[in-house]
Amino acid sequence: MSRIINHIGSFFPELQKDFKIYDGEVFSEVYEGDFYKDIPYSKYIKFNLRLPLENAVYIRDFGAISDAPSINNASAINSAIEYCHKIGGGFVVVDNGAYTSGTIYLKSNVALYIEKDSSILASHNTDDFTDNALIYADGCENMAIIGPGKICGEGNFFSLKPHLPPKTEPFDKTFDVWDLRQEYRKRIRFPHKSKYGFLMLLKNCNRVRLYNLILENSAMWTVNINSSKDVTVSNIVINNNRHVGNTDGIDICGSSDVIVKKCFISTADDGIVIKNNMSMTTSGSDGLNIKNNLDVNCKKGMSNVTIQDCEVISCTNAFKIGTETSLDISDITVENCKFYLTDIYPAGVSGISIESCDGAFVKNVNISNIEMNSMACPLFIRLCNRNGDKKAVLDGKGRLENITVKNIKAENVEIPIMIMGIPNQKINGVSLENFYVKYAEGIDYIDLRFKIPEQEREYPECNRFRNINAYGLFVRHADNITVRKVKVIPRAKTLRKFKKIIDCENIRIMKV
Repeated sequence: MSRIINHIGSFFPELQKDFKIYDGEVFSEVYEGDFYKDIPYSKYIKFNLRLPLENAVYIRDFGAISDAPSINNASAINSAIEYCHKIGGGFVVVDNGAYTSGTIYLKSNVALYIEKDSSILASHNTDDFTDNALIYADGCENMAIIGPGKICGEGNFFSLKPHLPPKTEPFDKTFDVWDLRQEYRKRIRFPHKSKYGFLMLLKNCNRVRLYNLILENSAMWTVNINSSKDVTVSNIVINNNRHVGNTDGIDICGSSDVIVKKCFISTADDGIVIKNNMSMTTSGSDGLNIKNNLDVNCKKGMSNVTIQDCEVISCTNAFKIGTETSLDISDITVENCKFYLTDIYPAGVSGISIESCDGAFVKNVNISNIEMNSMACPLFIRLCNRNGDKKAVLDGKGRLENITVKNIKAENVEIPIMIMGIPNQKINGVSLENFYVKYAEGIDYIDLRFKIPEQEREYPECNRFRNINAYGLFVRHADNITVRKVKVIPRAKTLRKFKKIIDCENIRIMKV
């Protein structure tokens, strides 16, 4: 029999506040379940890669000392980079051990090359960092960071103790998705006031390559590609603590002509994210005081981003457009990827999330050939009016058009495919084709609410709407929607119907 719930908290918002820890001492202990154990490094990293080092500059020659955690090598590393830049470019080599460092500044025509079994480690002293990052570049071109070595952010040394340890065994009952959200948040290591910022921040750069590199244990966003162009990220492994808050994998912010391919990402927060905002300040930084950490000069749309052949383990959204969306985003392709979270609990939030919530026109998004497992919502498409930039001119201006999602296999889901506009802003033009969706085992829910709240100005997340009373498809305030060959296998004895359609025109649903 289905579990009947009334969702009192939906009518009384004060009853559905998120769990959060605000202060305390740094908690550096690593729990079982914090890191994913089975990363297939050999599939993504070429450990035998050796570069021709005709123009090699060694950081050791500038005074860098390895395997000495108390020494900040930033000055030595930056001197080596500056010298390489002044002689016309080449390779700055990190070899023979682990080098502790504060902020490192990259330069044009320089490739930072980290050899096998060598690494750069973030200092545990916040005073060693400037510009909110361990690796920083602004206005550079023809630049690269190449492995097979590591860059380690030491994220667990900048976060608070979680309320609960990771859960490595399934729950013995099914939960409403709002309760699942709180179960995850009780396990988050929220930021300590000492947190220094991004592992890597690349601003206003052109012709950048990140290749064959291991990025580990970030303190916040791992790779922030901001207001840049012609960037290729390939054969990267991101291995983060999956409970350190705000550790997105790759954030592509206001940047065009970007390719992310053959990457493995295991992280606590969103896996691969596309954002474009007028103010370009980091919403959702959980109290971290880092204003202007993104390029405030980015005032234009972004386009031509391709994601291919990636695996993403995410406790939140594996692929996401949003949340920061006040400037236009177009021509996005995601294909041949796997999204999952199968060894810790609860499930991830969504496999695919496509949002315009601050006034952006988001269009021409094509997603295909995706496998996902244990992502609560397989697809969340959301147009709303949060207006995060607080610009009156953006109110009611957001648009979401021409979205195609096809060839999707999703197992162990909790809630339906959701396509949700708001009364005066409708989503227009969505095509779904060839979906296979299967619910997780357990007792199903039926939602007795007469109306699902619009939440027009709230942070857009699928689980905020709780367990909607449809198991296959929920569409509201959307026109010109085509659904072909969508098969959804609900929990046994469900009382929910396959679909719920509200305030829509030209909806075509072809049966399997």
